[in-house]
Amino acid sequence: MKLRTRILTGFAVVVALLVLLGVGVVASQRNQLTSQLDARLESVVPLRPPRVEPPKGVERLEPTPRLQEPISDVYIALKLADGTVEVLVQGQLLGSVPDVAGLASTSQRTFGNADSEDGSTTFRVLADPSGNDGETVFIMVPATDVNDTVRRLALVFAAAALVVAVLLGVIAWWVIRLGLRPVLAVTETARSITAGGKGDRAPELDDRTEAGQLAGAFNVMLDQRDAAEEKQRQFVSDASHELRTPLTSIRGYLDLYADGGFREAGQLDDVVRRMQSEAARMSSLVENLLQLARLDEQQPLNISAVDIDELLSDVVASALVAHPGRSVQFAPSGSEGPAEIDKDKVGQLVAALVDNALIHAPEASVTVEAERRSAELLISVVDDGPGLSVEETERVFDRFYRGDPARERTSGGSGLGLGIAKSVAQAHGGELGLTSSPGNGCEFVFRIPLQH
Repeated sequence: MKLRTRILTGFAVVVALLVLLGVGVVASQRNQLTSQLDARLESVVPLRPPRVEPPKGVERLEPTPRLQEPISDVYIALKLADGTVEVLVQGQLLGSVPDVAGLASTSQRTFGNADSEDGSTTFRVLADPSGNDGETVFIMVPATDVNDTVRRLALVFAAAALVVAVLLGVIAWWVIRLGLRPVLAVTETARSITAGGKGDRAPELDDRTEAGQLAGAFNVMLDQRDAAEEKQRQFVSDASHELRTPLTSIRGYLDLYADGGFREAGQLDDVVRRMQSEAARMSSLVENLLQLARLDEQQPLNISAVDIDELLSDVVASALVAHPGRSVQFAPSGSEGPAEIDKDKVGQLVAALVDNALIHAPEASVTVEAERRSAELLISVVDDGPGLSVEETERVFDRFYRGDPARERTSGGSGLGLGIAKSVAQAHGGELGLTSSPGNGCEFVFRIPLQH
């Protein structure tokens, strides 16, 4: 069932319950007021007049005399067995006379209703056998006040039900127009996108409403999707290009050899050396891509207790071997106790940062520092090189990004090192940041929360 149908159904149920409540209250009030009239009728039963029977064989010439004509609205009449009606009490406040002749005699006390002779008034009647066969005393009072009270109460409830129905109708219209229609617009946009309209967007709505917030979040999600797809396409394109370059070189050498080239002494050995270099480059790229895929899949890390100073000292030593003559220093943290990390991946992260600094800042010195705080571990790689521009700082962690493509390709880099480093940091629940500006060098800081 659609939400709009459920809302309308709920409002209809509320109106129906209100109507039923009104009917119940009116009926209850009518019964209560009628019970009060019945109690009043019962209270005047003792006023029934004594019957004086004439001597045997003598007909009664005069009807039973009236008891009184009080200043009240009580009416008492005696209906004889032959249908003759004798009025015993007729209150002076009565505006009309009840139609007693139309009432049936009874053998037991019963309550009922009767109309006046002119039909203008309704009376509440207590029919009570008089004790003589076939004769019944009818005690009556007007039910006008009861009827008027019940009628006014019914009108009040009817007006209240109408007002509530109108208000609920307005609320339903307001909810559907301002609440559901925007949601339906977002739904239609989603259907259109599913059908292939990737450029569609939800309409701009008031962000103070839930529907507006939904539309805004939906559009942000679509923008992020488009950005992720574009990034993925760029990644695939870059990866294909990087793989195509060594493959093209290897295939070119093989084609030349098949055509009769490299037959002179020493040429084939040089070609094989170049092909091995291209194959090694391609293998390194594939390994980096596989590692990124594993990190993106959030595969579990090999966490163990690691001495940070020892790990960083080994990384610096390896960097000095790979780049002899360069200035790479390590400042120990001086803290005791191991850290719970993945030794291989953190070592790879720091090595990537050091290599990046040594490659991009050939004249700079590099310093590796470690600082252990109560809740986190900070590893910094700082160089005093030329630094990076704002644009380069924002994109330096992008995969396959090169600040200087020509120099990077000759050095064998693929532009994945810093991307892998950032993924390693995120896999540890930490973050990798960069602070740099032209002429002031670079400072990479790896923050990782410590496990207790």
